Amino acid sequence: MQPAGKAQPWHRHRRGEGFTLLELLVVVGIITLLAALIIPSVVKARVEARRTECLNNLRQIDIALRNWAIDNDDRFPWQVPFSPGQPAGGGSLGSPDWTDHFRVCSNELATPKILRCPSDTNTFALTWAELDGERHVSYFVGLEARRDHAQSIVLGDRNVYGGGGGLDPSWSFYLGQSIDATWDSAMHRFRGNVAMADGSAHQTTTALLREKIANALVTGCTNVVFSLPRGVL
Repeated sequence: MQPAGKAQPWHRHRRGEGFTLLELLVVVGIITLLAALIIPSVVKARVEARRTECLNNLRQIDIALRNWAIDNDDRFPWQVPFSPGQPAGGGSLGSPDWTDHFRVCSNELATPKILRCPSDTNTFALTWAELDGERHVSYFVGLEARRDHAQSIVLGDRNVYGGGGGLDPSWSFYLGQSIDATWDSAMHRFRGNVAMADGSAHQTTTALLREKIANALVTGCTNVVFSLPRGVL
């Protein structure tokens, strides 16, 4: 017997501290359900953010090209003859280096990093000296774009194909009068961005891209020629 006046010890009976199998399965099920709901939204948001950043890149490049044109009789670089040994005073027409379409605007662009789309798996160039069109440029230029043809396409994502062409030695993709250009899945999941001679920039589906090409052809352009990195078709 316990001495009088001394409380009896209280023993609490508890089951094990760990989860039971059923509880563990419930937790795993909840986590799986949450992941299934959240992950697609996160991925979609990331894709959209990259597409928007790419669109901003094109806007800035387009502004740089138009500023360059102001100092060159309202002509884009590909309308001004290349001058060997005088990169600051010449354009890119006839240049053996495809990147001169952008390189002549180095003062206006400041950094070549802007030439890479964030959805592109290629790398970006740190300096203009190391710029390589096959590895560091995500965008085409519209060789038929003119400042006085507001609906002509100046720039766009490189993941485009179709038309009557292919690449020639000057890295040109000739569409001519064709409007069957198509975005592939390379960067924006069968979509792409374009910048226009009127200063606007747009996210486009294949249908909208073809509509813009058709508008360019009926508002002054006689052909459509996109100049883009080799090896992407």
